[in-house]
Amino acid sequence: MKLTVAKKMMLLVLISVLGLVGLAAIGQYQLQTVFDKTNFANQNSLPSILKMAEIRYKFNVLRVRVSNHTMITQPEKMQEVENAIKELETELKEKLAAYEALVVDEKDKALLAEDKASLEVYFERMQPILNASRMNKKDAARELYIAIRAPAEQANEHVSNHIAYNKELAKAHVDEATAVKSASATITLIAALLVVLATLGLGYYITRNLLKQLGGEPSEVVDIANSIASGDLNRPIAVNAGDTSSLMASMHQMQQTLKNVIEEQSHMAAENKAGNIDAVINTAVFQGSYKTMAENVNYMAANQADVMRKVTACIAEFSKGNFNAPLENFSGKRKFINESVELLRSNIQTFIADMQEMSKQHDAGEVDMYIEAEKYAGAYAEMVNNVNSMVHAHVQEKDEMIQVMKLLGDGNFAVEIQQYPGKKAEINKNLDRLQGKLKGILESVKWVTEEHTKGNIDMSLHAHMFKGGFSEIAAAVNTIVGGQMDMTEKALACVKQFGEGNFDAQLEKFPGKKSYVNEAIEQVRVNLKALNADAQMLADAAKEGRISVRADVTRHQGDFRKIVEGVNETLEMIVGPIITVKSAADAINTAAKEIAQGNSDLSRRTEDQASSLEKTASSMDQLAGTVKLNAENAKQANQLALASSSVAVKGGEAVGQVVNTMSAINESARKIEDIISVIDGIAFQTNILALNAAVEAARAGEQGRGFAVVAAEVRNLAQRSSTAAKEIKELITDSVNKTTEGTKQVEMAGDTMQEIVASVRRVSDIIAEIAAASSEQSVGIAQVNEAIMKMDDVTQQNTALVEEAAAAAESLMEQADELTQTVSVFSLETQQQTYATTYLKVSNG
Repeated sequence: MKLTVAKKMMLLVLISVLGLVGLAAIGQYQLQTVFDKTNFANQNSLPSILKMAEIRYKFNVLRVRVSNHTMITQPEKMQEVENAIKELETELKEKLAAYEALVVDEKDKALLAEDKASLEVYFERMQPILNASRMNKKDAARELYIAIRAPAEQANEHVSNHIAYNKELAKAHVDEATAVKSASATITLIAALLVVLATLGLGYYITRNLLKQLGGEPSEVVDIANSIASGDLNRPIAVNAGDTSSLMASMHQMQQTLKNVIEEQSHMAAENKAGNIDAVINTAVFQGSYKTMAENVNYMAANQADVMRKVTACIAEFSKGNFNAPLENFSGKRKFINESVELLRSNIQTFIADMQEMSKQHDAGEVDMYIEAEKYAGAYAEMVNNVNSMVHAHVQEKDEMIQVMKLLGDGNFAVEIQQYPGKKAEINKNLDRLQGKLKGILESVKWVTEEHTKGNIDMSLHAHMFKGGFSEIAAAVNTIVGGQMDMTEKALACVKQFGEGNFDAQLEKFPGKKSYVNEAIEQVRVNLKALNADAQMLADAAKEGRISVRADVTRHQGDFRKIVEGVNETLEMIVGPIITVKSAADAINTAAKEIAQGNSDLSRRTEDQASSLEKTASSMDQLAGTVKLNAENAKQANQLALASSSVAVKGGEAVGQVVNTMSAINESARKIEDIISVIDGIAFQTNILALNAAVEAARAGEQGRGFAVVAAEVRNLAQRSSTAAKEIKELITDSVNKTTEGTKQVEMAGDTMQEIVASVRRVSDIIAEIAAASSEQSVGIAQVNEAIMKMDDVTQQNTALVEEAAAAAESLMEQADELTQTVSVFSLETQQQTYATTYLKVSNG
């Protein structure tokens, strides 16, 4: 199949388009691949990392809640913490389940399983801690809490490893995207090179074939064709040897034929110019259409000669004065010959008629009437101009007077008026009088204008100085100026009322185009009312505490909008600190309540400790009295031992009582030792509470710095109480040991009293030993009593400090409540609310 040039060019374009489409498709595929790889981090890695980080944070918060549970003794507080622990446990399980949607491979799934398993281990071992703490076995609960520290750290480590793996996945996808990008560039370059080579090959084939058909460069062929079309047949045409079928060869043959036709036409034209109007082209030398063209030219020349003869005969009749001589009507475009002849006939007849009309008008007195020379041309126009020159002088004089009147009418009162001679001078007098009157009224208007410019707005024209119509003009000007002044004064009075705050001030409705003043004043009124309404709305909202309300700035224009924007920005600056203060007040209030609760518990425990110490002191006083009585009895027994054995028997009974008393003393000492253990536990709990208070104060930041100081002081006092309790415990232990020894000695004394009947002498010695032992007991008990007194002083100091801390916490809580109540009047919506007043815009239409 032979392809045409158009089809070849379409094939070239089609290959180029397919190549470009292929390149675009490859580029799009590679671009989508790179996008998918790089977007993996946004769609999976980043959400996975955030989810795991949130799980790790919630898990650590749960650990803190478990620690707090082991330190709290109030049931309601423990219940609150336990509820929070259950919520955190449920939330962690939900987040782990939600992460399953983000799993990308088996390793990710395995890491998630490790996370779940390690957290389940912690949850299982957490329950015994809560059970022990719930039963107030705080020491056991704390030991269990310390024991599960390793599983907790292992769970944290698993979650951290999972986060690290997600980071590795993100980096791997970025590396894959980089590799795809490099491969994409190589593939695109190869495809582009193939498309370029295919396009170049097909283009070369089409170009070579096209040049062969044209016989030369297309631009040269076009230039030659344009030259022939424009009549240039002398441009040389280069034809390759043996070329008879190309376009260039055909154009060369056409050029030679056209030259022959032109030569024959030139010969015929020369013959016609020489007078031989019957000369024709030799048609025998041409063939085809060129011969037909030569025959048509011959026919046209013969026909033109016949027409010329007829027209010449008609014009000859015109020269004889027969303007009605007939002429054959020619057909087609030859009608212009008839039109030209008829135009000649018409011009002559029209000139004659215009002459007759001008004569008639002159006779009627229309001296400025003349023939319209524009209707004629050539000699006819010259004849008309000669005729018109007769009336030109009269017309010129009238035109000058009309021009003067026009200039005076346009306000040029300094126009110079030509002086006419003779009787025409009367024209000058009348024009000068009119010019003077107009100058007078102009000067008066200028004077009034200058006075108004100076501020004398009550000045007006003196109408009585003019007469007739000029007086009416002056009065009309005064009326116009007065009306304008009245309108201006009324408008300014209304604007003044606006400035004084009366936006409802009335203004007279002006008629006609003066109504634009009413429209402008009403627009100002509407804008001021809208601005005032927004200001009132913001004030009402602020009074009600709705400080998030804002005015709609789109309802205002220009400087009014800037005012509303400034008010909104000012409110934004005010609301920011209020939000911060309210949040801080809530946080301070919460911390103060917790500290107050802790101080209340500490105060109660300190009071219990003080009460126990008072009982201990009372017991020690009784013990001291008993020991003193024992010493006195021993002395009396020593004195009466020699008197009688009956007294010895009584001494034996007294010794039995001493044995019982010593047993009581020993039991009291053991109770004191138990009390000291309780005091040591109270000191430990006080230390824990102080530590929690310090943590809460640290969370509060600057607002909790004072609590941190108080908590540190309480912790120091608790440590001192613990140290003192340990010292007292050591003293009590020593006293128990000594009391035990005294008991044994008294028992020995009882045995000895059984033998008093046999040997009174030994009784005296034993009683002496009893007296010595009683003295030692008295000294030991005095030391114990002194230690208890010191411990009581420390407890009293602790109580005072706890009361001070409680008072400070209550004061802080009251101040936080007052601050919260103060800022509670401000309503802070989650979304800023914008309210707009509704008002009408005055139309200019």
